[in-house]
Amino acid sequence: MSEKNISRPYWNLLGMELISQGEGEAVIELPIKFEITQSKGSVHGGALASLVDSTAGAAIRSLLSIGQTAVTIEMKLNFLRPATGSRLIGKGSTLHIGKSLAVGEAVIINEQDQVVAKGIATFKLS
Repeated sequence: MSEKNISRPYWNLLGMELISQGEGEAVIELPIKFEITQSKGSVHGGALASLVDSTAGAAIRSLLSIGQTAVTIEMKLNFLRPATGSRLIGKGSTLHIGKSLAVGEAVIINEQDQVVAKGIATFKLS
């Protein structure tokens, strides 16, 4: 199931764009703009958390049936280095899908192919 035509107001606010999605994986690009940075100039942790959440969720949703939904119920995130430059790439994958819960992970990469952050999230399926 592709999400390319779904309305995503929050994604639009941040500038996130779905690059690819399918077979339990997803890639999302986040342009770095002034509005998502913190006082020292790097991307705010909340924006990075949003990218992890969105990327892991898109990976999981690629395996769901039409009409089935996934809502985040828990997330853990490690920030590994400041996120700077002009864009970030989130690469998500599905770790597990059960009857009512799914688990996905995402790694956030900068333009130098360095890992900026990595996270794992649990989603409630309905």
